[in-house]
Amino acid sequence: MPHSLSAKKRVRQNIKQREENRELKSRIRTLRRAFAKALEARDFAAARATLKDCQTLLHRAANTGPIHRNAAGRIIGRMQVRIATVEKAGAPQ
Repeated sequence: MPHSLSAKKRVRQNIKQREENRELKSRIRTLRRAFAKALEARDFAAARATLKDCQTLLHRAANTGPIHRNAAGRIIGRMQVRIATVEKAGAPQ
């Protein structure tokens, strides 16, 4: 148990920050699942909207710390490639 006031404050801050990080990462996972469902249903408008929302959250997570910036960029890149390939494959030629 912390004894000094500053150590007690750090414990309070850590609890709050851990909860915020968990919530942000959970929202990212939810959006990634929604993106995959939209692609599976060939709903490209919904997939693009979900991708945009997910990019915003991933950049925020990368800036604040719960996700490494390279990991965020990798996830965004993979999602962009995935939607591009599915759109290209689904487009009539």
